[in-house]
Amino acid sequence: MNSLSKTLLAGFVFASINVTFADPHPKTPRTDCTEVALKELAWKIHDNSLTIDTHMDVPIVLRRPGFDISKEHSWYGHASQVDFPRLRKGGLDGGFFVVYVPQGELTYEGRKHAISEGKKITQLILDTVAKNSDESGLATTEAEAEALRKEGKITVFMGIENGYTIGRNLDLLKTYYDMGVRYFGVTHSKNNDLADSSTDSKGNLHMGLSDLGKAAIDECNRLGMMIDISHSSDKTTWDILKYSKAPVIASHSGCHSCHPHPRSLNDSLLKEIAARGGVVQMNLFSSYMMKTEPNEERSKAFKAWFENYRNGKELTDGEKLQSVEERIAIEKNHPKQLTTLEAAVDHIDHMVDVMGIDHIGISGDFDGGGGVKGANDVGEMMNITIEMLRRGYSADDMKKFWGGNVMRVLNECEKVALEMAPKEDDQNEDKT
Repeated sequence: MNSLSKTLLAGFVFASINVTFADPHPKTPRTDCTEVALKELAWKIHDNSLTIDTHMDVPIVLRRPGFDISKEHSWYGHASQVDFPRLRKGGLDGGFFVVYVPQGELTYEGRKHAISEGKKITQLILDTVAKNSDESGLATTEAEAEALRKEGKITVFMGIENGYTIGRNLDLLKTYYDMGVRYFGVTHSKNNDLADSSTDSKGNLHMGLSDLGKAAIDECNRLGMMIDISHSSDKTTWDILKYSKAPVIASHSGCHSCHPHPRSLNDSLLKEIAARGGVVQMNLFSSYMMKTEPNEERSKAFKAWFENYRNGKELTDGEKLQSVEERIAIEKNHPKQLTTLEAAVDHIDHMVDVMGIDHIGISGDFDGGGGVKGANDVGEMMNITIEMLRRGYSADDMKKFWGGNVMRVLNECEKVALEMAPKEDDQNEDKT
């Protein structure tokens, strides 16, 4: 048997263990409930639950000169999908603002730039919360989030998307944890020093996690930081599941069985994530849920836009504003294809049937490419709840879906960190 066959066989054997099958969710569509009653029930659920979106690329918009998150904006007017007024309009208490640095070259200069950018973005989030402390606050635990909810404030968690943000320096995980970051996304669209991505056109670099990646998983466990497998290749995800002592999350992923996209998770992975206590947050990214037709005019316009404004050069404030204006014009003149809210809930239905309601949540991926017809910004997220109630999900189901499940994983990661911490007897032994 050649080495490739052995590798594939080993992956198959690992994929076959510890997998449990969830019983289909006993959904009974509501046929005797008016739309008014459904909306009233949805608002009641949101008013009495912690409602969290686990992946919002708000910092991309926060970096625009003059953007005020406390004021209401719109998609076609401002190319923006998240702000405090629309969070309230959509019935959300808040969510995870994402520290995202695009994948660059695996060189000293590239890593140095990524580390610098990551720290700047994290500080930007902290400064935004401080500036708007009358209506928002930073949360690192479920208890802190609940306290903010009871005060009527927007809850801001922080997560990292792309391990490139730490370069090769694992000590930075502690730095970010101390700043308030509570999940770590190992990869993005291309391979990095830690692991392989699901969408790198060059193929695998490490065949899953690298040795550095394995060490990063251990460090996240030690800190109590959730590990995010979104964007990771299948092999990387299997490796993370194998090496992590705590449950993992997919902060914004889809369902491969409903639409075969490499960014989405197949049923075997969904089952294994659930079997290990994890959670998958369904991603409202239309092109991951539907076959999109080529749009040459949009592609051409965006290619020119990226060449002008995403070329690695530092932009002036004037150039940044110009980039926003041109982006808005592209979205108006060449709108992207969107699938429907109902199609997104079809994906959720399948994932619930495979994993069980205890392992599913939601992410709009807003300001990062997400959006569907009927839920194209955070102000429309209540429509997801209404559709799920219409299909027979209960109030308890929705509480789990909107925040209970991911908070359970956060709590479990904290518990694992405490279990891994050196005991007092061990410390005394070291001193002797």
